[in-house]
This record gives sequence, structure tokens and C-alpha cells, in this order.
Amino acid sequence: MVDEWDQWDLMVTNRQPGYITGDRTGIDLEAYHQDLVTVSGQANLAQALLNRLYTRRGELAALGHPEYGSRLYLLLGELNNSRMRLLAELYIRECLAQESRISTVVEMRFDPISRDRERNALRAVITVHPHGDRLPLSFNWSLDLGE
Repeated sequence: MVDEWDQWDLMVTNRQPGYITGDRTGIDLEAYHQDLVTVSGQANLAQALLNRLYTRRGELAALGHPEYGSRLYLLLGELNNSRMRLLAELYIRECLAQESRISTVVEMRFDPISRDRERNALRAVITVHPHGDRLPLSFNWSLDLGE
């Protein structure tokens, strides 16, 4: 049996932890020395979680995955306030519950609302606990609400 942590995937651009993006931001494959770059282990899981969060639920229905993705796109254009953050947390938890490689969402911390910061961006640090004896994985997530 192959350990799920031995899986590799192609590295995509514009979906890395900490990169402010929107759910419509285009992605591309990363190349190095005329070959495609791959990711594995925790980097693979972080990329998979970001792809799941940024994909609109139902967008892959024609490919046989009607439940894949999140409802975070419903927050685009909303004000960055307490109500919207509660909805964002609900949508994130709902989405991450679909991922078979994680057992629980350990923590979700949103950046504080500040007049000094760009109010059109929602930022959070999300920590999940993968199945098995793996160390928790923390990654930065952000969404451009102005799209």
C-alpha cells in the first residue's frame, strides 16, 4: 500500500501559502530546467487545501466532483467585518471537512480588522492535523474580496 504522503503533484503558481489571491486568479505550472516542478508531503497537502478552498463549489461537477470546492466565492464584494469572518470560518471548515488527509482543523486565526490594512483582503492562518502521527500543518490563506 502506498502511503498518501508519498504522493506527488505538480506545483502550481499563484496558489502558495501567504500569496494574496482570489478564487479567479489564474494558475500555471512551475518549470525548472525544462521539467515540471512537483510537490510532496506537507507542501502537497498545503497546495491541495488551497486549491480546494479557491475552487468554487460545483465548478468541477462536469468532471464528476460536484461537492469539491468551497462557498468562499459568496463572500466576494462583502465588507471585511465580524459577520463575514464567521461565514468565512464556516465555509473554510465545511470545505476542509471534505479532505480525507486531515482529521481536524486545529485553529483558524484571522488577521485583525484594521483601518491601516487593505480592507479588501481577508487573511488567516489555518492549522490542521493530518491523519496519522504527522505534525500539524499551518498555512497562510488569503482572499481578495474585491474580485
